[in-house]
Amino acid sequence: MDIEYIIGIVAGIFGILTGVAWLHGVLKKRVKPKCSNDLFKELANKQLTDAKKKKILVKLNKKSIIKGRLSQEYIDGFQWNNRGVEKLFLDLCDANHIEPTDDICLDLLAARMPSLQKKYKENSKQGEVKEEEKESPEVAECNSTQSMPMKETVYFSEYITAYKCWNNIKEALEAHGVSYGLLPNTKDIWARDYMPAFSGGRFVAYKYNPDYLQESKEYITDNVNDVFDFSKDSMVNIDLIIDGGNIIVCDDKIIMTDKIFVENPDYTKEQVVQIIEDAFSAKLVVIPWDREEEYGHADGMVRYVSDNHVLINNYKDIDPELRQKILDALTPHFSQISELEYGSAQRVDSWAHINYLQVNDIIFVPQLGIPSDPLAIEQISKIFPSYKVVPVEVKGIVKKGGALNCVSWNHIES
Repeated sequence: MDIEYIIGIVAGIFGILTGVAWLHGVLKKRVKPKCSNDLFKELANKQLTDAKKKKILVKLNKKSIIKGRLSQEYIDGFQWNNRGVEKLFLDLCDANHIEPTDDICLDLLAARMPSLQKKYKENSKQGEVKEEEKESPEVAECNSTQSMPMKETVYFSEYITAYKCWNNIKEALEAHGVSYGLLPNTKDIWARDYMPAFSGGRFVAYKYNPDYLQESKEYITDNVNDVFDFSKDSMVNIDLIIDGGNIIVCDDKIIMTDKIFVENPDYTKEQVVQIIEDAFSAKLVVIPWDREEEYGHADGMVRYVSDNHVLINNYKDIDPELRQKILDALTPHFSQISELEYGSAQRVDSWAHINYLQVNDIIFVPQLGIPSDPLAIEQISKIFPSYKVVPVEVKGIVKKGGALNCVSWNHIES
């Protein structure tokens, strides 16, 4: 074997190695590193342990827009606790005094989040008040009175008294010490639809002018100030047509069906979303309208349970296709979704069970004398273990198209 042959082999091997090294470098450059938004989504991944999530926080603290702003104490003590992405983001900002500017929201959440920005400012103000109270015993004593549980009273239209089931409702409320009252100057019994909704520490009033009453305008209660004295309440008015039955308040989120867009054609979808999120200080979550129900209400479809947990009606029994669409809409925003299910006990009016009245730590569940009655009580009791679940027979109002949530209105005051 001559020397030229050996040199040729060595040169060939060297060339191959150089080519492999070059290719490796090219591929390495083309592998897209995880962006901040991808890393933040992993924090809410159910499959990852808290230990792995802490490593993600370390990466965010090195490379993202919040570089160096996460305290080591926060990272070391991090616990996921089944929080969703938005709750996680707000808690991170609160704990590390990071104001969620548009740039930060876009970097970590890939969206501007005005509702979270408002919530952060509210939390910051509350924190400042607490610090002041620590410095002043007199202020602390005063605050002990202000921090008492909110007083909640449930109201009904005075027309409800004409229904036989009113006695059942009244007896249930009195038996469990719930304060209640009657509203004058209403036009029908569906108080939930026209009375303002409570969210973000204030009431939100809207235009009640539903399409299904355009030929029966005598049933439209259009001036809530004639119905109730709001002089002691904080309230904002918005220029959108809404039914209160289509408002499900979920702490920092609001669930509505997409009928909200149908009834406000003078606004773009983006404008409707912005108005609602600003007024309610919450993110709007839109679910598909159940077309079997002409009113487009959400309160016969889904209810709020607790942080990142909602309950949906028994679509497993009646409409699997719509059920999947509802799940697809809710899953990005809620980490836990419970479902009612009645199987062979399902009846036409079984929808009414989810239209319960929730006041303080009690849930009054509509009963209709049908096979699904006891199943609803059993399932709702399991979903709300810390609540007292009370059955109430309300066949009379269900025949009119609503149930307990529809005919009631919760007033909350300090």
